[in-house]
Amino acid sequence: MVGDDRLARTMMIRAFVAVDLDADSRKVLARAQEQAKDRTMRELSRLAPEARVQWARPDSIHLTLKFLGQIADTQVEEIRRTLSVTIQAQPRFSIEVGGFGVFPDLRAPRVLWVGVSGQREQVNALARLATEVDSGLDTLGFPREARPFSPHLTLARIKERSREVGKALAESGLMAQTESLGSLRVEAVALIRSDLKPSGAVYTRLWEVPLKASAG
Repeated sequence: MVGDDRLARTMMIRAFVAVDLDADSRKVLARAQEQAKDRTMRELSRLAPEARVQWARPDSIHLTLKFLGQIADTQVEEIRRTLSVTIQAQPRFSIEVGGFGVFPDLRAPRVLWVGVSGQREQVNALARLATEVDSGLDTLGFPREARPFSPHLTLARIKERSREVGKALAESGLMAQTESLGSLRVEAVALIRSDLKPSGAVYTRLWEVPLKASAG
């Protein structure tokens, strides 16, 4: 009976590990999103005004390192302790934002995102951080990622008329833009809870683990 009572008190939550962005980084993403929205909606007003695109709130945009899916709330602290050890030696760094893309492809896109770029050491630092997170969570029973790490920041989700949205994106010139839009500071890793609502996902930061501050 005691075991049954403990199980009854356990709550399952949908969660992922991500880079938590500071206010300046969110301004960079807001500018990128505004540019994407302006170009896309201008073309859609001509091609398919009834198309439905759900634009992410700038304060909810994040850089996902690993999606965990459903976890027990009793695992939250255990994950924090493990990642605190795993990433404590990883230094803080900056990375450039630039280059737009979609999932799965332009023929019928479901997600519009902006990618990350920059010097090789910046890109390697982000990939190394994702690998360390993956390795730490593997010790807790979370399977390692089978696919290569593909860093991106979701700007919008296409809800209706995806083919027309893909054509609008292609004709807007947005997908050909490659220059940097600004830089993001990568200073901490967070566990974020995701609650799915009719109006979109609601994100709640459960904890944050800072990366190593640079000397001096």
